[in-house]
Amino acid sequence: MRKTLFFLTLSVGFGIALTTFLVSALTNPGIPFAPGLFVLGVILLFSSAVVYELVPDKARKEKS
Repeated sequence: MRKTLFFLTLSVGFGIALTTFLVSALTNPGIPFAPGLFVLGVILLFSSAVVYELVPDKARKEKS
């Protein structure tokens, strides 16, 4: 579950950032709010590390 959510947020963030970067680089106006979507993609990229740290790992069990 932990790695799945990590890779999901990582891939969605990378996809949004790459798509909006290429759209704004290849066309003049493209999407008017493309820079905002690019920033959202970068935020998702960095939040994937937060997801990885906060979601507990099922394989690792605490010994008491």
